[in-house]
Amino acid sequence: MSDFEEIHSAELIETTLKKPLVIFETEADRYGRDITAMSNFFDGYVQQMSLVLREQTGLEVVTELPVANLGIISDIVRQADIIMQGNVTLLPDFDNLPVDIKNKLKKGIYTIGNSKQVDGNLRAVVLDEEGVRIKDITLKKVLSNPGNIETARSIGNQMQMRQIYAKLDDIQEFQTYQLERDRDRDIVVPFLDARSLVLEAETKDSEEERMRLLKEADGKIRTALNSIYADIETTTKSLVRRTSVPLLPPGKASNRYMGYLTSDMQIATKYVGVRMQLLEYIGETKTAQYVLQQYQHVMYDFLTKPITRKGLSAADLMHNYFPYDKTNMNCWHTFSKEMTPTLESSMRTLELSMSGKYSNDVYVVAVQDIADEEQN
Repeated sequence: MSDFEEIHSAELIETTLKKPLVIFETEADRYGRDITAMSNFFDGYVQQMSLVLREQTGLEVVTELPVANLGIISDIVRQADIIMQGNVTLLPDFDNLPVDIKNKLKKGIYTIGNSKQVDGNLRAVVLDEEGVRIKDITLKKVLSNPGNIETARSIGNQMQMRQIYAKLDDIQEFQTYQLERDRDRDIVVPFLDARSLVLEAETKDSEEERMRLLKEADGKIRTALNSIYADIETTTKSLVRRTSVPLLPPGKASNRYMGYLTSDMQIATKYVGVRMQLLEYIGETKTAQYVLQQYQHVMYDFLTKPITRKGLSAADLMHNYFPYDKTNMNCWHTFSKEMTPTLESSMRTLELSMSGKYSNDVYVVAVQDIADEEQN
């Protein structure tokens, strides 16, 4: 990243994050001790960063869809969630859309279709149950500058971790266990200490005092993350030893190791999301990128690095010995198959980002009243 980009990135962070840092929102987030019961910590930050881009004054209305498939536009309108496809990011802006229309879109009563304008272009529109056009969908391109690129990059990073966390959460739902005391001490307690420091920072009037507490909180989460990564390594080796004994059935020990690994990755994903938010808030964007890079390599090694004599990865072992039932059949195989190419793409993107070569087109998708055909 050039000095010019660093300055603009810092200015964006300062402008964006002058608002109070609010990571822990719910009662469970602020006072609970069960990490898995807390929020995913990604959604609120993604919404905040999206709002920054949506409120930019330099938005350029575009007449041609940046994606070939109209179904992508339909998905973002129905789900009201960010969608990323290739180097295009679509941000929903439906705050003024009547609740009745939102509900009917979600239920599929209203649909998204094409309407040919007078200049011959096709435009995405909202159609009622009779196929009548009732709203227009407008795309506004966020003009590129170093600050906006940094914001889009942050959104993409958080969206990726949200995707990984959601998939791990589905797996974790089928296998529960109680964390042992040493795991609480090494993995959970430092995060709870960090949370206390962040909440304490909320009460301080002095910017200097807030930053001191937030930096201390970052150190606590760094310690917790290093403990998790070490535990993933140790537990994986224990699982390899346990499953390498001929004719020995997996049993409770193997299930316990697989439970720990599932939990470790789920909690690590959550911690990385929180730590990146803290680092970006205090202006440490390069460190935030390094934290993400380290996390990506840990996850990628888990999915692809051979650890047995037969060349199996940790994810392969999980698939071979996981106590599947009809509700979660082959979930680890599916997780590995879906997330490996996703991580490979994200790692390439991050490398480009860290070298200052990252490029991404961002569009704000809004639903508006029908425009006058003559004016179009």
